[in-house]
Amino acid sequence: MTPRRASSFQRWLLAALPFLTLGQAHVNSTPSHLPSCANLKIPTSSGDGFRIISTKIAEVYNYTSVAGFDFCNISVTLTHPGANDVVYTELWLPLTKQKWNGRFVATGGGGLVAGFEYSLPPFVQQGYASAYTDAGVTLNNTIDPSTGAWAITSPGHLNHALIENFAYRSIHDMTVLSKAAIRAFYGCAPVYSYYSGCSTGGRMGYFAAQHYPNDFDGILANSPAINTPQVSPADFWPSVVMANTVAPPQCIFDTYLEAITAFCDGVDGVVDGLVSEPALCHFNTSNLVGQTVNCSSPATQILITAQHAEVIAKTLQGATSTTGEFLWYGLAPGAPFTGLANTVYTNGSVVPVPFSAAQNWIAYFVDQNPNADTATLTFDGFDTAFSRSVELFTGVLGTDNPNLTAYKHKGGKLLTFHGLADPLITHWGTTRYHERLQHSMGGAAAVNEFYRLFLAPGVGHCGGGTGPNPADAWGALTNWVEHGIVPETLFANTTTVTRDLCPYPAKLQYNGKGYVNRASSFTCVPSDGSGY
Repeated sequence: MTPRRASSFQRWLLAALPFLTLGQAHVNSTPSHLPSCANLKIPTSSGDGFRIISTKIAEVYNYTSVAGFDFCNISVTLTHPGANDVVYTELWLPLTKQKWNGRFVATGGGGLVAGFEYSLPPFVQQGYASAYTDAGVTLNNTIDPSTGAWAITSPGHLNHALIENFAYRSIHDMTVLSKAAIRAFYGCAPVYSYYSGCSTGGRMGYFAAQHYPNDFDGILANSPAINTPQVSPADFWPSVVMANTVAPPQCIFDTYLEAITAFCDGVDGVVDGLVSEPALCHFNTSNLVGQTVNCSSPATQILITAQHAEVIAKTLQGATSTTGEFLWYGLAPGAPFTGLANTVYTNGSVVPVPFSAAQNWIAYFVDQNPNADTATLTFDGFDTAFSRSVELFTGVLGTDNPNLTAYKHKGGKLLTFHGLADPLITHWGTTRYHERLQHSMGGAAAVNEFYRLFLAPGVGHCGGGTGPNPADAWGALTNWVEHGIVPETLFANTTTVTRDLCPYPAKLQYNGKGYVNRASSFTCVPSDGSGY
């Protein structure tokens, strides 16, 4: 099968994935002769829980998506008895023993998509065997899975089999198949098995550690969409606020972002252009009421009103019930509003542009109605939708009771970075998970033996933003797994700024002297219980 090329959307997402600086020592553990790729047989057992429908295997030469390389392309279509699903899985194997580094990497998805073919080339180019799966959510390649239409079999009826696939089953199936194919082709199992994903893919990594602790030696799971039953409807909260209050033009949001960043920058004790302690930032949005903003869309001057201030305040506060109860975290101070509180000026009016994954979650997962009118959702309606999301999906997609004891005992390592300026998934859900994990596993010291979380000031969703991005999170993970080198810090940089990020809950503290853009001017100190 000829590999499909990435769309423009896929290319920008690929650019955000943190595994472009891969490199591993070569492991020469393969036999001197490999079987023909085209004649490869993949052994499976009846106990694997799935049935293979078809297999297509072909040799691909000089694939040039990243750089010219050759690989064995194995495409497997499978189903789960009684589930009426059709799951597509693809594995790329370096074509010669000299090119394989002895390792396997499974990859995850993003949004409501289970996996991406274009995540494979960067790994295979570096010598890894690598795989992805669509988890069946493309409905046999007939729909765009990002719509979420796969979540129902018909209006009012959830597709429980595909939701289970999306949650955790298909990553495991892909891994079982891939390891069997690797053994059949190279004559041995991979020396190390890894997982890499961000956003929904990050959530999949956490679920793999909990549900199938023996699958991976190391897991890189960034900006993870854990707490999905809460996060997904909460990401629609700013659109509900605007629909029931006012939709400010984007220039108003930009003005607030600039003011909030300036106000919050120094709360960590140093003015360095980064919001490093968002929890300590308490910006009064009413302070800008009455200020005039020069806008380009619409092209006019606009006065900031009390309603504008209310929208900003509720977006930062996060989803609350009509009785004022906390539902989920809001946007962190310093994070751009364009992810969840985007607006456009069209036909003489400013209208909200909802985050599509959140809007589709409300329509297909919660309302289970492709014709759901999400644009007119009231605050009462949002209360109902949020409660229903938690009720329906906590069992299969929830992470309120984390326990990775089995993964720790297996010797696995889990590494995560999360941007403090993430515009789509706030870091507070990830720190909450970390704290609950400490509670269930005996404290911070026990958790730090196998799990490290790094919070990156100014960094966006899966990377980007204005702050220093982790330069080689993948290398930090593999060195931890293979050489026992514990990532006490995680180096991050832009063209002008460097930082040695601290493992949560430790914090970066300015030394009181030295250039603020230099990592050596900061030290990791224990948390005092405030901030972040």
